[in-house]
Order: sequence, then C-alpha cells, then structure tokens
Amino acid sequence: MIKYFNIIQALCRSMMATPNDAVVHQINRLKDSLAKDGNEKEAKTLEAILSAAQSAVEMSPSKLQQSFVIAGGEELTKKTQVPVDRETSTPLAEVFFPADLPDEMPLFDDNIRLAIQSIVNEWKVYDRLLEINASPASSCLIFGLPGTGKTHLAKWIAKQLGLPVVLARLEGLMSSFLGTTSRNIGSLFAFANRYRCLLLLDEFDAIAKLRNDSQEVGEVKRVVNTLLQSLDSRHEKGFTIGVTNHESLLDPAIWRRFDIQIEIPKPATEVLMSLLKQFLQPLNFGESEIKFLAWCLEGGTGADAETLAKWVKRAYVIEEKANIVWVMKQFALLNSGRVAAIKRNVMVHSDDDLIEMLLKDKSYSFKQKDVASLFGMNPSTLSKLLSKLNDSSKI
Repeated sequence: MIKYFNIIQALCRSMMATPNDAVVHQINRLKDSLAKDGNEKEAKTLEAILSAAQSAVEMSPSKLQQSFVIAGGEELTKKTQVPVDRETSTPLAEVFFPADLPDEMPLFDDNIRLAIQSIVNEWKVYDRLLEINASPASSCLIFGLPGTGKTHLAKWIAKQLGLPVVLARLEGLMSSFLGTTSRNIGSLFAFANRYRCLLLLDEFDAIAKLRNDSQEVGEVKRVVNTLLQSLDSRHEKGFTIGVTNHESLLDPAIWRRFDIQIEIPKPATEVLMSLLKQFLQPLNFGESEIKFLAWCLEGGTGADAETLAKWVKRAYVIEEKANIVWVMKQFALLNSGRVAAIKRNVMVHSDDDLIEMLLKDKSYSFKQKDVASLFGMNPSTLSKLLSKLNDSSKI
C-alpha cells in the first residue's frame, strides 16, 4: 500500500475539496491503520490533510449544510441550466435557492411539528449517527389533502438544510411520445444527483400509480419501474421529498423507497384559528369573531383559511362598517364548497336558527355574550330573544 501512497494522498486531497463526514470517517480509519502499522510519516500526512479541510469547514457559513453533503456534488447556481424535454424544450424542473424559501414552518399541531423538526435535528448530529452506522433519513413522502401545506413544508425543510430545491411536477415530465417520459425522469434524476440539492417531486401520484392497474398500458408500467430505479440511484446522494394528494394511488414499492412518510391532516380548531389570525393581518378581530370564522370553516384546510381571510379583508375595505355575520353569509353563498351544507343553509336563511346553532355547539362553546357581540346586540336583548324562541317552541 505504501508503494502507491502518492496516489492515495492525491485521492484524499480531491475528496476533501468537498468534505463530508463519510469521507472524513474513512480517511481517519486509514490514518489510524497506517499509524498502527508503524507508517507514522504517511499517517501524519493524512492528518495534515484532515486538519486543513476541518479549518475550511469551520470557516464556512453553515455547518449543517456541510454535514448534509453525503456524496459530494457540484454547487447549483443561478447560471446552471436545468434539463429540458427534447421534443418540446420545456424545462423539467424549477430551481429555488435558500434565500427564496420560507423561513417559517407551516402551522401544524404540536405532535406533527415536533415530528417534522426531528427530521432536521438528525442532521445536526450527523457525525454521531455515522459513527454507529445510522445515517439520517434522506427521503420523505408527504401526503394529505390539497391545501394543507405540503409543498410549503418541503421547501421549509430545504431551507433548514441550507439546500436549493429542484422542484419537478411529475405531470410535466409525462409525454405522449413513446419512451420520452422515462427519459425525462432519467434526465431529472441525473441532474439532481450531480448537484447538491433537495429534489422535490410534486404531484407524485401522476406517475407513481399502481403497476397492477388493469387500465394502464405497458408504457406506464415501464415508467413506474424507471421511477423506482431512479429513486434507488438517488439513495445517499441527496435529500428527496415526494408530495402527493392521492397516496392511495401509489404503488406499494414506491412507499418502500421513502425513509419517512408523513401525513398532513386538516388543521385542528386551534390551528385553524391561528391560521386565520395570521392571514387576516393587519386587520385585528376579537376572539369571538375568530372563533366564529373557524366555526364556519370547520373541516377546512390552511388554503381555505387563506381564501376566507382575503374575502374578509376585501369586504371590510368595501364596507367599512361590515358585520362579521353579514360577511360570512355572503361568503357562504359564493363559496358553497367551503362551508358545510347544514351550516350554510341556516346562515343564509335565519338569524334566529343560527344563534341557536352556535349556542348549542359543544365543540366551540360559544357564550351568550360572544354571540350577542357577533350580531351587534347587547346580552339582555339576546336573552329576551332566546326566551321568546323557547316560548315559541313550547307552543
């Protein structure tokens, strides 16, 4: 081995030009073996190479980004040309750099938030995990209903890792030309594997359908096989996230390619209220008004909350003295799919029935003073109305 040490030394210098913990670990093993066999000079040479590289790493702006680089790779810049479809010249992906990625994680329940944070935290102890042969997860499948923040979450994870995002919507990779779809997938993965990046596969279900679907032709089955092989080739070369709204369409073999699978549910009541407060800024509403908006939107997604907030803000600009109940009646009429039918029917027909429905709702626990303020009444007026309604129901 000493006979070819000059070659070994050159290889070590080349690998340490873009150092990662896996390479450092192996060079340290080689250094220790040389010292144990009495080759002190060679061992000290490798130690000097490691020390020089370590100094460079400590001066770099992001230790997390450096530790993430599993197998090296070139730096992705704004001048880098993304691959295109040969027939149409359509780009196969978009690139988002860390400065353009979201700083805040989407609002989720605490359990989901902590689980997601644990994915990022793994990379903070990458070297310790490597020592026990337990490398951090490098692939993640995010699934759930549309509008729940899946793509936003994937971009936030990339921001935490300090990596640019190569975003490909798999629907855009599909082609009517025989063999072109498979070639596009291959080109996309070859590009992602070449550079240090997070590969984000949006609309993942567009291609990754069940291979045993009797309605699919042989070409689609070959495409799924190409995707499986490409995912295998990406293992330990970078982080990959797949996003889908239709997880039931995914081939079981696809699931096995992802180290982590995260389901993003619809937001709970408390999360929905927090989202509404955030989206309604700079307008300020009382707690009872926010609770009423959440009640109207119960079962909705984060995207629904944003749509409602924009509607409310427009209404308050056009009608400065607008009442929140009146605004929501208009919203229910023109956004039928976002308000439950039973609530919508009561809202647009009878204030009395709406008041009763709110007060009887055990999940939201509206108090009489809260409901009175929503309808612009004082509590005593509401009490008289409720007494009248009770008397009418006894007749």
